[in-house]
Parts: sequence; C-alpha cells; structure tokens
Amino acid sequence: MNQLYALGLLLPLSIPALAQQPDTVRLPEVAVQDSVLRIVHSCPTAQVIQVIGYRILPFLPLQEQLRQIAGLQATPYSGAPGAQVAVRLRGAASLSGNAQPLYVVDGVPVFQHTFRGEDRDGQLIDVVPAERQELDVNPLLSIPSEDIASVEVLKGAYETALYGSQGINGVIKITTKRGTVGKPRLRYAGYGGVQQARTRYELLDARQYADLRNEAALRFGQPAPFSPAQLAALGRGTDWQDELVRTAAVQEHHLSLGGGTATTRYYAAADYLNQQGVVLTSRLRRYAARAALNQQIGQHLHLDATGSFSQTEQRVPAHYALSNAVLAAPTLRPTDTPTGYEVNPLDQVQQDYQTPQQQRLLAQLGARYELTTGLTLDVRGNLERATLRSRSYRLGFVGFPSGESGTLTATYRQLVLHPALRYARSFDGERHAVTASLEAQYQKQESTTEQRRYVPGQPDFAGFSRSASLAQRNFYQLTAGYTFAERYQVQATVRHDANSVFTTDDRWSWLPGAQVRWHAAKENFWTSAPGMLDVWVGWGRTSGAGNGARNFFQLPVAGPGGPGSQIDVFVPELTRQVDAGIEAGLFNGHLTVTAQAYARRTARTLYLLGLPATTDPTVQNYVRNTGLELTLQSSWQAGQLQGTSRLAAAANRNRFEEADRTLGYFFPYHRSPDGQSISTFYGLRAQGLDATGTPRYEDVNSDGRINMEDQQPLGSGLPRQLLSFSQQLTLDRFEAQLQADGMFGYQMNNTVLRLLDAPNGRTNASRRVLDRWTPTNTGTDVPAAGTQLPLSSSSTLQSGNHVRLSALTLSYKVWEKEARSVQVWLGGQNLLVLSGYRGYDPNVSSAGSDNQQAGLDVGAYPVARTFLVGVRATL
Repeated sequence: MNQLYALGLLLPLSIPALAQQPDTVRLPEVAVQDSVLRIVHSCPTAQVIQVIGYRILPFLPLQEQLRQIAGLQATPYSGAPGAQVAVRLRGAASLSGNAQPLYVVDGVPVFQHTFRGEDRDGQLIDVVPAERQELDVNPLLSIPSEDIASVEVLKGAYETALYGSQGINGVIKITTKRGTVGKPRLRYAGYGGVQQARTRYELLDARQYADLRNEAALRFGQPAPFSPAQLAALGRGTDWQDELVRTAAVQEHHLSLGGGTATTRYYAAADYLNQQGVVLTSRLRRYAARAALNQQIGQHLHLDATGSFSQTEQRVPAHYALSNAVLAAPTLRPTDTPTGYEVNPLDQVQQDYQTPQQQRLLAQLGARYELTTGLTLDVRGNLERATLRSRSYRLGFVGFPSGESGTLTATYRQLVLHPALRYARSFDGERHAVTASLEAQYQKQESTTEQRRYVPGQPDFAGFSRSASLAQRNFYQLTAGYTFAERYQVQATVRHDANSVFTTDDRWSWLPGAQVRWHAAKENFWTSAPGMLDVWVGWGRTSGAGNGARNFFQLPVAGPGGPGSQIDVFVPELTRQVDAGIEAGLFNGHLTVTAQAYARRTARTLYLLGLPATTDPTVQNYVRNTGLELTLQSSWQAGQLQGTSRLAAAANRNRFEEADRTLGYFFPYHRSPDGQSISTFYGLRAQGLDATGTPRYEDVNSDGRINMEDQQPLGSGLPRQLLSFSQQLTLDRFEAQLQADGMFGYQMNNTVLRLLDAPNGRTNASRRVLDRWTPTNTGTDVPAAGTQLPLSSSSTLQSGNHVRLSALTLSYKVWEKEARSVQVWLGGQNLLVLSGYRGYDPNVSSAGSDNQQAGLDVGAYPVARTFLVGVRATL
C-alpha cells in the first residue's frame, strides 16, 4: 500500500487522479518564430486550429498577459521580483488556500507543488501574507517567454471536464517551441531597462510627526515627547521610502538555434535574466536552457524529446521591511542605533533576509505510432524535478546578534506516464466525422522538506523539522465526438478519478462532460452574412480532489490528541458547470463576436484526518457562480495601416451558501456569511465622529456597546467586472502593441493605511491626518490625535476600481532579407493606473491564491513601472 508521510504522521494514501488531456481538437505540430498568445477556434472536421495571435511580451508575467481573455483575473502577490500571480477563471469556485489553475506544458500537468518556508518575519501588521509562507518563485519563470510557442486558456464546462479532478480552477496550456524545416537559424532576443516604484505613500515629515506625537500625549495628560527647542530644530527628517526604494536595473538575453529537415527537427535555447528589485537589496537571477528534438521514422512512427532546466537565485528582504519603514519615525536617522525593540529600517532590509535558490528540471519523451488510417497510439512520459535551498538571516535586537538563523532544503519529483489511443476518421465525403480516444495516466509525486533553525551566534540548533510525502494518482478516460455534415457536433467525455487523498479507502468518482455545437452558417439555407455562426451548450463536472497539495487546511476541531489539537482537512470540492455561447463572424470575417453565459456550483465536502474510517463525510457548504462574457475582435486595414483590436468584458457574481453554519471560515478581515460573496470583508460600519473627535460605529444589536457582534458585511475583495482592451498595429516596418486592463466592483483593505490614517502618535502617519479633528477643526472625518482604528471597519476599506495601461511596445524592423531580420523595440509596462486607491497598487493579493481572503494589501512591495529597450535578430 502507498503511504503518505506528512506532518510527522504515517497516513494511508488513496489514489486520486490527475487530469491530462488534449484540447477539444489536437494541436498541430508547432513550429513558430514568435511567441504567440492564441485565441483558439476549432474546426472539428478538418482537425486544425485557426488562430488570431498576439506576440507574447517579454518580461511582463505571462499570467498578466492572459487578462486579454474574457473572465480571467490575474493578480500578483506583490511587486517583488519573481512574485507569484493568482489567476482566477470565471471568478472563484474553490475555497482552498491555494486555488490556482492547472498548468499543462506540452500536454503534461506541471507546477503542482508549492515550496513553503518558516513563518519567521517580525512585523507591525496582523496579516500573514502568502509570500512569507511560499518560497516559490512564479513557476512560469522556468519557461522564458521566447521559448513559448502558444498559450491556450480553457475555462468552459466541457473543456475543464476533460481535466477531471484537477480542472476545478480552469486550465492554462502552454506549448513550447520546436524546430522548423529549413537551414539552421540563430536567433537573439534581448532587452535592458529600469524599474521604478509607480507611486508612494504621502507621509508626515519630522516636524509634522513630532507635533502629532505631542498633541496625542497632551490629549491623554502625558508630557510632550518633544520640547519647543527640539521642534524648532527638526526639519523634514528621514524619508524612509527614499532610503529603501530605488531605481532598479533589469536585463534579459535569449539565444536559440533551430532548424531541420522533413524528418528531423531540432531546437536549443539558453536564457539569462537579471533583475534588481525596487526595494533595496532585493534581486532575482535566472538561468534557463531548453532543447527539443522531433524525429520521423518511416511513415508511421514519430518520436519527440524535450528537456529544460532553470535555476533562480533570489535575495528576499524581510517581507515587512518596507511597510515597517513607512511606519517608522522620520525623526530617526539612517545612522542612528535604535534602542530597545525599535528597528532601523535600513538595518532590517540589509540584515534580515532569505536567499532562496531553486532549480527545476522538466524532461519529456513521446512516441506516436499510426497503427492504421485514423488510429494512433500515443505514449508520453514526463519527469519534473524541483529543489529549493534557502538560508535565512535575522536582524539582532536587545542584546542578540544578527546572523544566520536557519536553512531550508526541499525537493519535489513527479513522474507521469500517459498512454493514449486516438481515432479520427471522416466518412461519406466528410459527411460523417468521428473522433474517439481512450486514455490513462499514472502519476507519482514525492517531496521532502528539512528545516533547521539557529540562534545567531550560537553553535547549536534551536530546532529541526523534517517532513516527507509520497502520492500516487491515476485516471482513466473515454472521449468521443461526432460531427454530421460539418453542421452538428456532439462531444462527450467520462473520466474515472479518485476523489480523496486523506482517507483509508479510495473514493473514486465519475466526472463526465458533454457539449453540443451547431455550425449554423454551414446550413444549406444560409446564404448571407455572417459567414460564421456557431451556437453551443456545454455541461461538465470537475473537482479539486486531484489537487491534494493545495486543497487542505486546518480547522480548530479536536482531533485524536485531545482538546486543542488540530485536524487537517482535505476539501475535494465538486463543481458542476453549465455554459452556453454564440460566436459570429461578421463583415467577411473582419469582426468576430463571442458571447457566453455560465453557471456553476461547487459543493464542499470535508474529510477529516484522524477520524474513524467509517465516518461518512457530508456536504457542508456551496459556492455558486454565475457570469457573462463578451469578446469583440476585429481585423481591419486603413490604407497601409493594418490592425487587430480586441475587447474582452466579463461580469461575475458568486455567493456562499452554508448548509452547516458551524464550519464557516473566519479570518482577521473576512468571514463567510450565508448568502454573501466569498472574500466578504467583515467589520464595523463607521458613523462619523463624536463631539470629542472619536470615531463612532453602528450599534447593530442596539445594546449600547461596540464589539464583534456589531460587525457586518462591508463588501468583497473579488471584482464583479473585468475589462481588457488590446491593440496591434502594423505599418510597413513599424509595429505597435498595447494592452490595457480594468477591474471594477471590489474593495481593497490596505493594512498599512489603517495605521497611517490613524493619528495614533506612535507610528508615522499619512498627510491626511494633517486635517485631523481639533476643537477648532470639527468639520472633518479624520479623528483626533491619539486615536487608534479598529482592525476592520468601513473607514479602512477603499474601492479597488481601476484602469491600467499594462503594456505598450513600439518596434521597427531595421533590416530584413528573406528569413533574416533585425528589429529594435521600446517598451513599457505598468505605465499608468487610473484609480483613487491610495496604496502602492489596487491589484495585489497579499493572501496569495486564497479565494477566501482576496483584496488584502499589506503594502510590502510596490508594483513597479518598467521602461525597456530591446532587439530581436534572426540570422
């Protein structure tokens, strides 16, 4: 029997399944020069892909470029180099703490493991951000943009059902480059540039801060900390943002060689990225290499092999270094030595840090053999291996020296074997087209983690921990499709997946899906525009049972260890989705309109570790999602100017329903109220100031006291509307590409501003407190000096609504001869954000990919504005 070793426990392991399937139709062999984000339309009878593509932009994280897809939200954890990005497709369906889509690279699921470290930072804030727990860089950094041939996003009911127990959060498919038939071509792509913090907090200077402290002290009958002489001697003091935030350099270089014959094609590439962070001492370096070989043997056998290796090296300062600096007294000088428990922000950013070094290997072998006309056997094997080594250094205080405080070593390995038998034939002059596949997959995952902790300056360990896990997952799947006269198409799939990890008995489930599509424009009676009109309806079931590394958390339920012990909970959420859509090609194909509507319901079933095997889990909660999506895409020409314009809009509403109110979730800022959106902020509703300048709050239960019972829903951190516009222009040798995005209908809670906007007299404050209440300034909503604000209230929430110019590139082809060319370009990213939000950026997720805690911003790292100049050359 397989075993799982985790958290020091020896636990029986069941066999949950892992999804791995081709798209609705098979992709042709990809051999392209430019990396392209593809908008895919399938032609089921011809088995081809018709594409209108945009070049994938360098440096801008790939997930953020996917905002061009209607209904896709991409939110970085922070602006730190290599930061992870939370991706939500059609809103939030899963309640797990790490609800990411399934990434599939060259047909194989990858990036399913998250390296976690010690929760170790000291802070003045009360949120534990994801980046303090996850030491992973963005896994897509292991694949340079120049090595990507195409990207597809799967979000529909039938499409995600193809991925069964891991399709609950949608699927992002990445196809890497292969060699092209022809003479060897050497290609170089590189750029250099600078990054700057786009905005900053407006803070008090030293004199204003000292006045606030004196005023707060006098209000409570305490002596003034600063004498008149000291006040007179104060100037502007130290601007700690200036001390810690810098202009940072970035550069990347990519070199590739590709070519081949009709039977043999090859591709090899190497890449180097060096990025300084805008916060002092932070940095990221990445080295990457990739190779691919395709070989045709005879008429029936095709072999392929790919391999890639990447190494990232980081220096990550204490997560709260910058937010602590923002709150630090401007009267403290950079050369001062703090006393007691005070911290010099410069000392913290220079002496309190981690040095993660991560390596990732991806290797794949594949063989495809045509058994007979239309019948193909495809066998694919994959190895993914990742390692992480990190050292931690801690800032000394109160007699303890600074120095190394711990080491972390972690490894992860995944083996995948995927055999598939596929059939595709047309009969009666293509009047009847049939497709079918029978597939299976075996997946084995192993991971180990060792962590040592030290007291700086002491020779002995302060602690040691080790954990290991071993998991095995399988699935079996049958898929079939039938098309009549190129007009009526029916597709269906059924998968047999395991749906639990933490149980003594394997629980297998059937995850079916189906779709009906009508190609109305191919009807005999159709004689006028539009030239293309498709209507479809889809249905499918997916789950999170195959996401065992992500879908467990802890509840305060008494376990076998007695009262107070924690029980790990695995959440194999089951989602049912139905969607319908229409797509029309107008004006001879120059305008394509796509509209979709969907509804899905996720049932949350709880399996508790340590409970008897006979325990029958019952469904406790539901998440309901409904939404609309609209995409307009136009290809046009005005004289010599050619353009492709794309507008994508989406609206989504989710609702949490509790069948058992005893198992709702509670976080410092969020709750799960029945009938409300998940990620609903809960707190006190502000009612202005009283006659003494003290904040008043609504007394919900009218008992004359303000406490937790008076908290109420204040809005959600999940956006209700998404908007994206992209434009590509070509004029002779000039080319321009633009991407703009918008998010609307959500709230942000900036935990740093909660302290900065309160004239408490202990930390620095925002310039807003200059308008604080005094006996002579009563017409204000800023409380009096010495006031502290509650952890969560309507006064601390801000609208996150914004429009962003995400990317703009201008390029010019300076030389071209046959297949050879040289192109130079200028580019910028995150150039402009139109918003009333007063933090560093209105689109960050300090709680990571936790759908239950969206909209949190701990102000730890600015999202930078980037200016680049680059060159592409093919020789």
